[in-house]
Amino acid sequence: MGQVCSGAGMSKNVSAARDPLDKELDELEMRETKLPDFDAFFERAAEPLNNMVGIHNSIAQSEENLQAAAAAIQGEAQVRLSLGSGGRVDLDLWRFDDKDNEVVFSQAEIEAKLSEADPALRDAFERTEQALGNLNAAVAQPTNLSPTQFSVKRGRIFVECKGSQDALVRDVNLAVFSLRKQLALASGVSGLSQAVVIFAQELAKVQELGPLSADTNEEGRIVVFCGEQELDLRKMDNLSKPVAQLRDAVLELLENVETAATSVPALAEQSSAFAEEAQVFSGRVSDAVSESDLGIGDKAKAMHATAVNSKTLASGPKIAKATTAMIQYAGRELKQALSIPIGG
Repeated sequence: MGQVCSGAGMSKNVSAARDPLDKELDELEMRETKLPDFDAFFERAAEPLNNMVGIHNSIAQSEENLQAAAAAIQGEAQVRLSLGSGGRVDLDLWRFDDKDNEVVFSQAEIEAKLSEADPALRDAFERTEQALGNLNAAVAQPTNLSPTQFSVKRGRIFVECKGSQDALVRDVNLAVFSLRKQLALASGVSGLSQAVVIFAQELAKVQELGPLSADTNEEGRIVVFCGEQELDLRKMDNLSKPVAQLRDAVLELLENVETAATSVPALAEQSSAFAEEAQVFSGRVSDAVSESDLGIGDKAKAMHATAVNSKTLASGPKIAKATTAMIQYAGRELKQALSIPIGG
């Protein structure tokens, strides 16, 4: 049924590079010092940072989902990941037919589509297939190491518990991003504002609307207006499945922006406080390793890990700034898209 991850070339490590347009951030990891007080502190200190990373990435994923949903309105294929037996991850290409049924591409249909596609789309598909092959081979291979535990949703694998396949999961996500991007580009959707324009045009087909606009309120929430009244997108229930999917993607983006606007300032403040406290630990590490039972090699590693962790904790302002830029970008793109007269 359209399964496209094969065993070809599984022995080759993909080590995918991040697409230049992929805005996601990697979760920050603290190195183990083997000094209990230090490790407990660094674990606590990493939490607000990684909460910001998660919020940042949720906005990036919302933008990606919105563009994919807009491309689907144009008739483009969508990407679906699913968990099969034994933890295998399968990938399907699918689309809505004229009756709003979900139709999965057969292997022959996939090959026909790729034969006519832009080389960048074919390359993205092949890299995704390769990355999935590597992950599935690792999942099937018996090992004494703790495996990565993950779930799948839309075009993304989410790590629930870190393990030996973390890097392979990351490779799949990087490759799938590029595949979804190329599918959107194939339908003419190259940015957030274009996706929102398509959304507004679809709404106008099922409901009489006055002039649409968007603005950001004092709390940082992006509000969509019809005339002077706030437009409640949730109350629109006469939408086709493709348009409802697009509407839900818009709502998801608005909700994630609101979460970021209300949460990031406090998280940034917590991160700054932890970064300052980390300098105290850096000053104490020499005494701590001297008084510990660690061997000579582990003592050196503890000092190095403390220095690296302290530097990592100082990245809080950078992450907060990147997330703020995402909020501003989303607001700017929605305002631009909704300022265009429908049909104009």
